[in-house]
Amino acid sequence: MRKSLVAVALMSATPAAFSAPLIDVYAGAYTWNAEISGDIATGSDKVDLEKDLDFDKTRENVFYIGLEHPVPLVPNVRLRHMAIADDQRNTLTRGFSFGGGTFVAGNTVRSDLDLDMTDLTLYYSPLDNWLNLDLGLNVRRLDGEFTIESGAQRGHEKAEKTIPMLHVAAQADLPLTGFYVGAEVNAVSYDGSKLQDSNLHVGWASDFLLGVELGFSRMDLELDDVSDLDSDITIGGPYLALALRF
Repeated sequence: MRKSLVAVALMSATPAAFSAPLIDVYAGAYTWNAEISGDIATGSDKVDLEKDLDFDKTRENVFYIGLEHPVPLVPNVRLRHMAIADDQRNTLTRGFSFGGGTFVAGNTVRSDLDLDMTDLTLYYSPLDNWLNLDLGLNVRRLDGEFTIESGAQRGHEKAEKTIPMLHVAAQADLPLTGFYVGAEVNAVSYDGSKLQDSNLHVGWASDFLLGVELGFSRMDLELDDVSDLDSDITIGGPYLALALRF
């Protein structure tokens, strides 16, 4: 899991890994196309990302680097950056207000979504053999912007927040087969807001470090009045990956 460098099949990826005695350094990058759904609001009007703005597929770029070591009481560390960017055009079938702009039925609107998330994960590995278990804290810096434009009308809103989350990850190697199953969850819920991203996967690793991995990733982003923005967004879908394990 944490020592698997994933390159999503049919999408670009550039993984790399290094190791020294008693210290493991791992890094990677991949692009994942997934479905996006849900709504956003800056007032009483909820804007549906699919029905109102025609969002469907989105692209997420992920880059990470981590370090594991045997020093007692000092946590392992992983730094991960996720960037989501998408834009759409659509003709409205109903009117709504968003971010200071008023949009009416029949208008053609252009919408832009930019969401950057940087995670600092500090974790311990109480189990590290055929069964790997990681427990720790994930601190996420969230920076989001959403813009809707039509003619002279423009609605714009930003959300900025630093959020601590519980981090749990596990992977089990199936004996004598080269197959493994695993999962990872980062989650928190407070003051009406909820953030959770999860990953379930099954993979196979050969004796030559190469393997394949099939999984499903999902991210839920519920914000309640964070920088005047409310959201209930889900991003998720399956992926097929090539993997290197060290």
